[in-house]
Amino acid sequence: MKSGVILAFALVTKKQGLFDAMATKYHILISGHKTHRALTEEEYFDIMENLSIQFYQTGSPNPREIETVMYNDYSEI
Repeated sequence: MKSGVILAFALVTKKQGLFDAMATKYHILISGHKTHRALTEEEYFDIMENLSIQFYQTGSPNPREIETVMYNDYSEI
């Protein structure tokens, strides 16, 4: 019985690793220039939050100038 539990745990761990490898990544472009590359979702949201705070404090960068490119390891970018 123990070997079955260990095997199941190993399979779940392996599948999780494959899922993480295929996770979506993000580029942020401001006025057409890539300012941030290959971000994880958490990094992307942190940077977008910082950019929004910066906009309300300074008026720049304008949200209309910000573009997000999403991709995964199997996408062509």
